[in-house]
Amino acid sequence: MIDLDRETWIYLAIIVVFLVIFMWNSRRAKQNRKARKNENFRRRYLERRRKQQSESENHL
Repeated sequence: MIDLDRETWIYLAIIVVFLVIFMWNSRRAKQNRKARKNENFRRRYLERRRKQQSESENHL
């Protein structure tokens, strides 16, 4: 096995921690974008539905 000194292990651990944080952050950002997209879609859908209902009520 590779024989590394303590300082090298510390550097490797720091790099791994930063990689884990970066990947976790990017996953959360992706989920937030998806949620925002769905929220905007629902808002537009409900506005369109209300508009169609009000137009159908006006025609009666």
